[in-house]
Amino acid sequence: MTRRLRVIRAPAPLAFLALAGLALLVSHDAIFLVQMGPGEGFVRALRTAGHDYWAAASLGLIVAATIAAAITVARLRALRHRAASLRARPRPPAGNARRVAGTWGPLFAVVAAGFVIQENVEHVIAHSHAIGLGALLSPEYPLALPVIAVITGVAAFVAALVWRTERELVAAIAAALARLARRSRRGPVRPSVIERRRRSVLSSLGASRAPPGMLAA
Repeated sequence: MTRRLRVIRAPAPLAFLALAGLALLVSHDAIFLVQMGPGEGFVRALRTAGHDYWAAASLGLIVAATIAAAITVARLRALRHRAASLRARPRPPAGNARRVAGTWGPLFAVVAAGFVIQENVEHVIAHSHAIGLGALLSPEYPLALPVIAVITGVAAFVAALVWRTERELVAAIAAALARLARRSRRGPVRPSVIERRRRSVLSSLGASRAPPGMLAA
């Protein structure tokens, strides 16, 4: 009888939110970095203009992403160990490109919306007015959309790679367990079959007859 593999797994919605939070963190800083360049202006922009909260928020997003990543790594390691114990051979599943595209679309939408909300709140705090979609479309943020698209694209690719690795291992383990289950259902070989296979030549039909007369004399 085979044991079931029980491994902690982060719920998909929480994992997605952790990935989106990390992508928002990177996108936010990358937008200002690309537009302003490294230096004093970049540092000052992240310390003023309503960014007083950003250090604590960044720490929270990093912690959440780290926890999700640790759970994911632990699960993959457990699956690899289980596959190795069963001598399972993972095979790559199909549809990886569709998975990237399917993850990138929602991730891009969530991160873009989060950036719009974030910049509007910051403008209300610092300038007492909101800018609406200007956070993505105004001359003040000319590279917001391209940067968010690149960051979320990379995040979607990494997420799809993790998903593919997990699916490979799970499928291989399931196939190995199915083979073991089929073998166990066959049961042991019946003793009568073993006995027939091991019968001596002396137990054949001719062995019960008396020896020829000339040999018995």
